[in-house]
Amino acid sequence: MIEDEKIGEVDLKIIDESMGVIGGLLIANVNYVKYKTAIQDHYDSFGISNIHDFDYLIILDDVELKPAGGIGVTDSKDFDEIHVESGGHNPSTLNKLRQEQDKIL
Repeated sequence: MIEDEKIGEVDLKIIDESMGVIGGLLIANVNYVKYKTAIQDHYDSFGISNIHDFDYLIILDDVELKPAGGIGVTDSKDFDEIHVESGGHNPSTLNKLRQEQDKIL
């Protein structure tokens, strides 16, 4: 989400447990189009669009996550994939995500 507007969904996975990093591919919805050019410009300038550029939010089971390391979106004009990464999550958040993944399997 950006502020209170949902921009898509991400199948979050644990990327680096020791650093509390989660991420995955964003399946963008129609709202993403409003921000796409700016996010791609951030990528061109800084390599990522982060929480300092937009008020990104991640909601897991109706709860807003509060990552210590922030949230970033990588969207290059040269690729069709949009990546979301977030670091500094506490072990309870990682366990909750792991439980959600176990439900799918």
